[in-house]
Amino acid sequence: MAAGALPGTAQIFTAGTVHPLTGTQAGTPPAFATLGEWIVATGTVARLREMFPGAPVHDFGRRVLVPGFNDAHQHPSMIAGQLLDVDLSPERVGSRDQLLDLLRERAEATPAGEWVQGSRYDHTKTTGGVVLTRAELDGACPDHPVYVRQIGMHWGVLNSAGLRAVNLTDASEPPAGGEFGRDAAGQLNGVMYERAMHDLVEVAIPPPSPEHELAALGRYQGMMHAAGITSVGDALVLPRGLRVLQEAHARGELTLRVNMLLAYPVLDSLEALGLRTGLGDTWLRIGGVKAFVDGAIAGGTCLLEAPYEGSCSHGIQAMPTEELNEFVRRVHDAGSTVCVHANGDRAIRLLLDAVEAAQRANPRPGARHRIEHCSVVDAEILKRIRASDMVAVPFGSYVAFHGEKLPGYYGMDRLERMFAHRDLLDAGIPVAGSSDFPCGPYEVLLAMRSCVTRRAGDGTELGANQRITAAEALALYTTGSAFASGEEHHKGRLAPGMLADFVVLERDPLTTAPEELAEIDVAQTWVGATPVYQAGAG
Repeated sequence: MAAGALPGTAQIFTAGTVHPLTGTQAGTPPAFATLGEWIVATGTVARLREMFPGAPVHDFGRRVLVPGFNDAHQHPSMIAGQLLDVDLSPERVGSRDQLLDLLRERAEATPAGEWVQGSRYDHTKTTGGVVLTRAELDGACPDHPVYVRQIGMHWGVLNSAGLRAVNLTDASEPPAGGEFGRDAAGQLNGVMYERAMHDLVEVAIPPPSPEHELAALGRYQGMMHAAGITSVGDALVLPRGLRVLQEAHARGELTLRVNMLLAYPVLDSLEALGLRTGLGDTWLRIGGVKAFVDGAIAGGTCLLEAPYEGSCSHGIQAMPTEELNEFVRRVHDAGSTVCVHANGDRAIRLLLDAVEAAQRANPRPGARHRIEHCSVVDAEILKRIRASDMVAVPFGSYVAFHGEKLPGYYGMDRLERMFAHRDLLDAGIPVAGSSDFPCGPYEVLLAMRSCVTRRAGDGTELGANQRITAAEALALYTTGSAFASGEEHHKGRLAPGMLADFVVLERDPLTTAPEELAEIDVAQTWVGATPVYQAGAG
């Protein structure tokens, strides 16, 4: 069976500090009891022993116990495939030569003609802000089609064999919502942006076998548990990913709880079957339907009102306005949750226009439609989000991880209204915590540090006016994410009637110095009252 204690099995849990996040810390119960995967009582250990004679007591000593971390927006079903690619993460690859050597090594171990893929390439950190060229990839891998995904997953680079494999020539035209990179002579340089990447390249590459994907999914789950994560939102589930997640669940191998945002192309099938948000169980459920208005913050392709710094470009609109309006209306009318990627302020306004029109035509109080990323805001946008009762799901760690590239794209003034956790919370807007992994790091404690300090990797403060407290940052990744998925009645708090998902930390994030939050060690992670990670074990 999947993680979760056997039904009827009572256990008692206590620690030196317990943060239940129930809204009142005064008189916080020092312990809680579980039956199966549910919390059924709180109180002193002595009182709980009287209620449940013979129940084992798990005493974590001086450590700190908090609800399990819930990352509202990342990409598990994509990661299951990308973990099989060459890892080009900036933490691992520090130069252009090293990157090309890694691709060359993979090509040498791959039969000629088969794809060589690399993921999490960061052109700013690894290749000095100068994007890989088609010619460089040709030199490293002349006999294989090569595809390198940029870390933001909104553009990638192909070599010549890759362009041939997807039937692209210099005379080809990009699809609506996508662009081709070209050199000064007008020839394709191998860079594919937005829908050119997703609609022409990703769909043409043969997927890995289901067994390989399941194995990679298991590895991914272990990574999440080691970071204290017990629930995630899979923010772009395509049919293949859905099959992998369902198979893992059926085999009892799903140890993360997954809220699925199904990809826009499956909308016709959802409507035909009458499926909508909420279908599923506590392990795997439909959380909404996902679409994109614009491009990426870290890739410099999001749709802005004012142009990028030193440029006349306003970014890329990935979905035509009429198509966006129709998508929102259909999802709204079907009783499901609209979950739309909108980074730039112009993109957010387009989404708000569509949601407001859908609500006027068919009022649905409490729909909780979501703005995925919601990166660049202003006072007017905040007012409209609040009036529409929408949920914001901004990046938690982007200042810390992508900070060095942001001023060059957006300027210091605009950064004062980006990833605007302070302004969103002060406006009364529900806010969830999100990494967008693999586009950003998944470690929640690093995200908390980023939100509390607003410091980039080099120490530069970016938008210090958007700082929030450690308690508010913890809430993003617990109660906030639970609300965003409509699961606040059984996730995000440690109280009777809630799932027994929790993380044991070596230090208290609410009293640790802000700059040290990312250094707090995760000691143990439990899902459904069952241990899924223990530091030093295995």
